[in-house]
Amino acid sequence: MVLAISTVSKAQPSTAPSNKIAISWSCGPDLPQGFQDSTAGILDGYLLTVGGFCQGQKDVPGKLDKYPRGFLKKAWGLKLDDPAGKWETLPDFPGAARQELFGVVAPGGFYCWGGFSYENPLTYKDGYRLSITNGQWQWEKLPDLPWPICSAGIVSIGSKIYVVGGSQYDGNGFYTQAGPLGDVERVGSRLMVLDTADLSAGWQQLPPCPGTPRWSFSTTAVDGNIYVIGGGSGNDNSTGSYCSIVDNWVYDTAKNEWTRLADLPVSSGNFSAGPVVFDCRYILLIGGYQYPKVLNPDGSVRVAYGHASKHYPTPHEYFSDVFVYDIKSGEFGASTPLPLNNNRAAAVVEKGRLYIIGGETGGAVIDGEHYGHHPELLLEGDIRMAKP
Repeated sequence: MVLAISTVSKAQPSTAPSNKIAISWSCGPDLPQGFQDSTAGILDGYLLTVGGFCQGQKDVPGKLDKYPRGFLKKAWGLKLDDPAGKWETLPDFPGAARQELFGVVAPGGFYCWGGFSYENPLTYKDGYRLSITNGQWQWEKLPDLPWPICSAGIVSIGSKIYVVGGSQYDGNGFYTQAGPLGDVERVGSRLMVLDTADLSAGWQQLPPCPGTPRWSFSTTAVDGNIYVIGGGSGNDNSTGSYCSIVDNWVYDTAKNEWTRLADLPVSSGNFSAGPVVFDCRYILLIGGYQYPKVLNPDGSVRVAYGHASKHYPTPHEYFSDVFVYDIKSGEFGASTPLPLNNNRAAAVVEKGRLYIIGGETGGAVIDGEHYGHHPELLLEGDIRMAKP
């Protein structure tokens, strides 16, 4: 069904130019509970979500304490070709409950690593693979990451899985310049690869990204290239606070080299994580957050710039933009905005359809139902070429 929004006000236009694609929004089956910072993928016709965090939904009228507060190790799947499909409970994630883990579909299943929680060791490096055989779902242990990280970028190209950037959490803050013990230099720019055809070989390190170390950014693979766009810094910089990252990069896996792309036209970030490219050309940069400062690759700081848009005003500084990066032209644009303000949702695109799972919102009423800070909302978008 096409969704109906109870709030009348519309998002203001962004400072980015219009683009060639548009999105029609609708609601899918509600998630089993509300959360943010899960990881998502599509495997064997199932939309998967694993892990995350829920604050308890105390901000939703009539839903007080409906969901317990805490980190999740839950996994759910939705069969996409079933019109009456509902979320199915899958085996729990084998590791500790956590948020900001990162996963990708590659040969053999859905591969997940990392994340953080408030329990020791705080930031994780363990990984597991979810697969289905004869209708039975199962988890298997994977080689650990070389160091613990959360909210890294992850993509798959052929049999290989690449992980870039991320941060480490020590209970006081998040670190992208160096780990809390100083033992991983520029942790938010490191690049590594694992070949699923030879898991015993473990992770291999590749040339790190020359740009600003980051976490919570868009990472997409197209035609053997890995695109790293936006994100945020840890609070281990000269300001002592989080900053937006606007320098963007592409890594050519064949040439083994990085090239800088155009900077973001708006200093927004915290874009939805997941494989979100349309027509092997347009990378979608969904929702997010604009920090007061921008951190540059040389460590200098400047003020935020550009206009990040809201669907309607809320006290939370989350945004409704859907920016677009055109791989062929190298230009940024903007597509149809979200019908709510959202930050750090999981997202997947397949066959021209966008799936956005949960997130961190300022609240919204959609089709007469109130969704809170961590919504049990599956938002779907049909992507198409826009009319001239």
